[in-house]
Amino acid sequence: MAEKSKVKSRKDRIMEAALRIFAEKGFQDTTIAEISKKAGVSEATVYENFGTKEDLLFSIPEKVTVETIAEFERVLPYIRGTEARIRAVLCSYYRLYSENPDYSALVLLQLMPNKRFRQTPAHATIRRSAHILLDCIRDGIKDGTFKKNVDPYLLRSMFLGTIEHMFIQWHLKGLSKKEPIMDFLDPLMEAILDGIRMKSQESGLVLRLNIDDARLLNQMVQSKEEMDKREYGASRKSAKQDKHLSKKKE
Repeated sequence: MAEKSKVKSRKDRIMEAALRIFAEKGFQDTTIAEISKKAGVSEATVYENFGTKEDLLFSIPEKVTVETIAEFERVLPYIRGTEARIRAVLCSYYRLYSENPDYSALVLLQLMPNKRFRQTPAHATIRRSAHILLDCIRDGIKDGTFKKNVDPYLLRSMFLGTIEHMFIQWHLKGLSKKEPIMDFLDPLMEAILDGIRMKSQESGLVLRLNIDDARLLNQMVQSKEEMDKREYGASRKSAKQDKHLSKKKE
């Protein structure tokens, strides 16, 4: 178990070092020697774990996207309403790209234009994350939030294409990392969704959570479940003790 943990930690260090150098210098100008030095491992260790420099490049977005999908699956069940769910997914994209500029630069400027990357498992994983947004849009068409003639694929492309364009410009123009790019999320949603809503009015109490609220609620639910399990175990133990005492008295 300890050996597996070391291997995992070593691979993570290599990917983190590679991500930073790839984003800074570009794939072609980066060497395995530079990556191994920054990661604190030998060049042989890099090749042992990833095979080639290109394999290492392609492994980075797969790991990050798997983590993003896991977050979607944890929090989306706690977000009610199609538009709120779409906003949560888009918010995750915004945060992922803005809080990890090396990652967004690597994916948007170097990987997406790469034809070989589009044939890899990593790209298939990225498509899986985009499919979650597609499912939210389809749910909106099905439940009457959006008009029936809406093309879900076109709508998804409008959302993700706009976000990717904004971050590509963000990188190419060298904008400040403090640029309030998240402020564009709600105007973007409103501009796109205003023309496809069914205009129906919601009634009753509607719970709308953003991604942070949903994550917190998920943690609270998990804590409550763990507490219930402990209380249930304690009550069963107490019941067994009472039963044992009553038998002794008999």
